[in-house]
Amino acid sequence: MESDNIYVFKILWSKNYLGLAVDKKLQNNCTMPITTFFFWPRENGWQLLKEELSYKPWMSKDDSIDILNAYTEIINYWLLNVNEVESITKLIRDSSKFKFELLAKF
Repeated sequence: MESDNIYVFKILWSKNYLGLAVDKKLQNNCTMPITTFFFWPRENGWQLLKEELSYKPWMSKDDSIDILNAYTEIINYWLLNVNEVESITKLIRDSSKFKFELLAKF
């Protein structure tokens, strides 16, 4: 993934589920959705994300792999910190490789 964080992970954080979507950052600093939201553990979001990314021929294989790895990293972080109210804020603040945007915390 390029160093200027061209992909943004949109996050819905709840004690019961985690919603994740991926947007692409455009030149004017706006974002364009490239995936729908996947809600874990309600569905196999990783597999659904992998399939959805495979339909994007303009996306490099390396970017797809980085997005899938980041998805896994976010889920693992959620599993370890689901009950900590400020944990997602720490993830967003401390991440240098990915850009995260918290849309809602339930």
